[in-house]
This record gives sequence, structure tokens and C-alpha cells, in this order.
Amino acid sequence: MVSVKDRWCTLLLLAFIPLFLLISGCTENQTTGAGKISNNTLTVKGKVQKISLEEGIMVVAPPKGERVTLKFTPQIAVKGGTLKDITRFQPVQAVYTANKNENSAVSLEILPQGSCGGS
Repeated sequence: MVSVKDRWCTLLLLAFIPLFLLISGCTENQTTGAGKISNNTLTVKGKVQKISLEEGIMVVAPPKGERVTLKFTPQIAVKGGTLKDITRFQPVQAVYTANKNENSAVSLEILPQGSCGGS
């Protein structure tokens, strides 16, 4: 027989799972944060771990997979804001080309907090 205490524990656990997912900032179910969108460009969705406007470098950490370091220019297209609006832990989606020595960002999109990319 299940006690009242066990029922409350189960109820609390079920209530906190969605809250934990929202706090983690990644509510999207993805097998990987990076994907190919055409023959020579890739996309990554994740949170910014580092950004340097002076150096033109951004590191994006997808929910699963390895971090991606991107080079960008001040003229890059940014949907949803400007380069100055991008801060550490900001969810973004980046389209980039992968070369031997570096990944060059083609475009960036600032995503809403609590998301690692929408559809």
C-alpha cells in the first residue's frame, strides 16, 4: 500500500522536473546542438560561454556535444538584436562555415532565455 507521504514525494518530484528543465535553460529535446544545413554551412544552437567583441570570437555550448568556437566580424547579421546584446549564457543560434583552422560565423540569432533553440 502506498502511503500519503510517498504520494506527496512523487507529486513534488513531478512538479520539480519541469522547473528544473526551465532553470537549466534547455527545454528543447535535441540529440546534438550542431547540425548541417547545407553542403558547406553548419548550425549550432546553445548558450554563449564566451564572447569577445574585440577579438571577434564567440564560444557556443550546445545542450549536447562539443563547444563550437566561432570567428565573426562586426558586420555580421544578428537577428533579434546586435552583437552588443549578446552576453554570457545567452541562448543563440549560429550559422557558420567550417574551415581547416577556424569556424566563420555567417549569421547569428539571439534566442529567448530558457531556450536552446526553437523550431
